[in-house]
Amino acid sequence: MQTLIRYTLVLLVLVFSQTNAQNAANQTASTASPKKNLVLLISIDGFRNDYLNRGITPNLLALANKGAHAKNFEPVFPSITFPNHYSQVTGLYPDHNGMVNNTMYDPTKTEQIFKLSDRNAIENPIWWEEGTPLWVTIQKQGKISSTLFWVGSEAVNHGMQPTDWLRYDNNLSSLGRAQQLLRWLDRPDQTRADFATLYFSEVDSKGHEFGPDSTEVNASIANVDAVIGEVLKGLNALGLADKTTLVITSDHGMAKVEPDRGIDLSVYAQGIASAKIQWTGPLAGYDVNPADKPLLLNNLKQDSHMNCWAKEDMPAKYHFGTHRRIPQVVCLAQSGWSTIAKAGQKVIPGQHGYDPVQPDMQGLFIAQGPQIKKMQLDTVKNIDIYNLLVHLLNVTGEKNDGDDKLYEQIKK
Repeated sequence: MQTLIRYTLVLLVLVFSQTNAQNAANQTASTASPKKNLVLLISIDGFRNDYLNRGITPNLLALANKGAHAKNFEPVFPSITFPNHYSQVTGLYPDHNGMVNNTMYDPTKTEQIFKLSDRNAIENPIWWEEGTPLWVTIQKQGKISSTLFWVGSEAVNHGMQPTDWLRYDNNLSSLGRAQQLLRWLDRPDQTRADFATLYFSEVDSKGHEFGPDSTEVNASIANVDAVIGEVLKGLNALGLADKTTLVITSDHGMAKVEPDRGIDLSVYAQGIASAKIQWTGPLAGYDVNPADKPLLLNNLKQDSHMNCWAKEDMPAKYHFGTHRRIPQVVCLAQSGWSTIAKAGQKVIPGQHGYDPVQPDMQGLFIAQGPQIKKMQLDTVKNIDIYNLLVHLLNVTGEKNDGDDKLYEQIKK
């Protein structure tokens, strides 16, 4: 009898243990299986639209063939890195969000010049607060963001920063950046991002240094494509592959500039003491006293390789010219030409900043995922990315300069 009781107790213990184990397994599976969607915005800086046709981007091509892909992706003016990245996440033209160039002077903040090498400027909210980036908007609505090196994420904006962010480190490889983002995404739904960004800089860097047709640019294109392949593998391993909508863009294209195609700006300012060169490159700018402005503009007419305007007379199509950070005179070089501050200054072999409609300024746009249908588009505009992201995230966006046409076109 005692033996029978002992066997019964053992049997009950085994059944109870097995039930608990099964319940624990079910609970673990429930918490480990992702249920909420992810929107992942990826920027490949300086990726010109025709780079996709060089036969070295199998992962990007596969995504383009499965989702929505644009023949042309038109940047905002100016076709420069910081303005275009900030427009994507604010939905505002640079004239409205204040990020008018990679280098800026603000006459109301005379103690500081904004430049990419200045950590204090990059993290100072005064340069960013005229736009509300998407991560601020979604966090106010109860969602989570993880931004890997996106423009503006290093500064407090409206009292907030992304849930996850890092100070920019140009030495962190493309693969290292992807691996960091995947570590952030390796979390339960309650703490994992709804919206994430990833930024690759190497294609742009090589384009500037060696020109868009160089073997160095091709090597960078191939490397970034391979890293995107690793991102896709990582999302699959995390169970996020069928939960993720990818929006892959670039901020601008890249144009080849020959060494002898530099426009010396100092020549046209000779004898005008108040004229100070603020910007150089494809987009140039002078600060000058109002009384001297007509003379400077008349001098600049002598050069047939650029167009120059008083800021208030900028063509309406550029949506540019009212912000206080824009110099009093703005010049735009023809594609393939660039301005320099003085004679003998080196002309950079690859450049951007030209008219956004120029073919070599067209960037990359691919969207793929459970919310996107398969289709080919003609031209997508940078300014419309914000509203696309807002709809994909199912949040209420800020007032902006874009529209909903892109989302309406490609939504399933």
